[in-house]
Amino acid sequence: MLRKLGRAIYRGVFWAHVRGSWQYDIMAILILAFIFLTPRHWFDDRPVPAAEPSSGVTLLENSKTHKVYQLRAALLNPLADRTLEQSALQVLRDYTGKALEITRIEPTRNSQGQVVSYAVWVRE
Repeated sequence: MLRKLGRAIYRGVFWAHVRGSWQYDIMAILILAFIFLTPRHWFDDRPVPAAEPSSGVTLLENSKTHKVYQLRAALLNPLADRTLEQSALQVLRDYTGKALEITRIEPTRNSQGQVVSYAVWVRE
């Protein structure tokens, strides 16, 4: 009895069943069920938007706790009724399509002292 169980486990682990047998079919169905029915969030598998050179938005860091985006300064034109944070939030919402929370914004300056971009830390 124990020998049969050991042989079954060995055949299952090392895929030693004859093709076309019911055991082989069950293993194939289990593998396909795992592939297609496993939720994506178990593996933290989400598509990351690729940075388009013309978009002015670049993903610099992607961790579980936060993300850091670089936004070209020309994208953020704070009007009289909108702050820099509100402008950055609108640009990132349009870019990612997700609700975000900005935790920090830091300007990046060129050699003349002009702001060329902003580093924006966000939480999803």
